[in-house]
Amino acid sequence: MNTAKAGVLTLTTCLAVTSYVCDAAAQTRSKQREVVMEKCIARAHREYPDPGESQTFSAGRVATYKACMAENGQDP
Repeated sequence: MNTAKAGVLTLTTCLAVTSYVCDAAAQTRSKQREVVMEKCIARAHREYPDPGESQTFSAGRVATYKACMAENGQDP
């Protein structure tokens, strides 16, 4: 019985550590994505300032944002 308890304890510990590591990695990716998004939004606004009602400007801003995200290895 002690061997079974030790196995369960080991498995539980491994799952907890794995969960913690995965959460930390996800938070790091999330922060990286946030930084890239801010950079790409700024770039899109710089290249296509205040589109107003113009569909062309809006489309250009979106295309610039998507291209920037892709260049930085992120999904738009």
